[in-house]
Amino acid sequence: MSRITRRRFVAIAGSLVAIAGVAPAMRLAGAAEGAPSRFGGLTPNRDFYVTSYGDTPMVAADAWRLRIKGLVANPLELSYGEILALPAITETLTLECIGNPPDGTAIGNAEWTGPKLGALLDRARVSSKATWCAMRAADGYHTGLPSEELLRKENFLPYLMNGVALPPAHGFPVRIFIPGKYGMKQPKWITELEFLDRETPGYWEVRGWSNSAWRKVNSGFFSPRAQNGMLSFPDQSIDVAAPVDIWGWALAGPSGIRRVEVSSDDGATWHDARLVENRSPYVWTIWRYRFAPTRKGSFVIRVRAADGNGVAQPEADPQTGSGMSGQPRLALEVTSVA
Repeated sequence: MSRITRRRFVAIAGSLVAIAGVAPAMRLAGAAEGAPSRFGGLTPNRDFYVTSYGDTPMVAADAWRLRIKGLVANPLELSYGEILALPAITETLTLECIGNPPDGTAIGNAEWTGPKLGALLDRARVSSKATWCAMRAADGYHTGLPSEELLRKENFLPYLMNGVALPPAHGFPVRIFIPGKYGMKQPKWITELEFLDRETPGYWEVRGWSNSAWRKVNSGFFSPRAQNGMLSFPDQSIDVAAPVDIWGWALAGPSGIRRVEVSSDDGATWHDARLVENRSPYVWTIWRYRFAPTRKGSFVIRVRAADGNGVAQPEADPQTGSGMSGQPRLALEVTSVA
């Protein structure tokens, strides 16, 4: 998938034009029929969405350094080799762009490997006066987090993606992961963590995007899909024979996904979908719903996921810079009923 800036991505999504290319989830849907594992697996690196504020920097591994500085007792400067020598963890995590609309394509799931950030911050000995951490990257991108959020035990520094070195567009040699946040708070090509006693505005934040960037509850469809894999709109129905299994994903912040409901009558009634896989708040939940209408005709399927705090997707949620959480829709034309 080609690189697009967030501004271009949102312009496309906001105008309700189908996003070019096949979404990672849709590509997975092309596997053998009837195998539940075909949905929600790892997104191949070549298909993983890319959103960057500028061009991809070509960073030489031997010249790269990560600096931890500011209000710390022991400033650190680490080389790529030193990062590789640290004890590493491997985590399967789903990454989503803050510009991803309901049923959008700017989301992917991968296996990431790298050292825990906490061990390095323990070595640096962050001062109790530090309330903010400014994060900077080799491409000039910058953002920041409250210090307490950076100190969360889940945070780490991946250098492998699906078992291989990070592709350049995904942050080679090292990126940072803050699980539960949108991608804008997880810089690629990370080079500097500076602890401060004041908040500093980030690149996207001063342009109206969320300063907290915790993920909202969102969801989408894996199957059925149009043959070309494009997004479905009410005037682009997909022909199906009923009954049919509808498969999809749901994702939220650290509270995870509690429930997924499906409506086929424009929200008049809702029915629980089965949560097929719901292993972590940081990995998309896979759900299935058996749609068995008693008549042929046109139907619009709506999905309403709820996070662990009970916050459910509203019918609509325009983009205001904090992510989108409206209910996705899938238009079906039932051509036969068993």
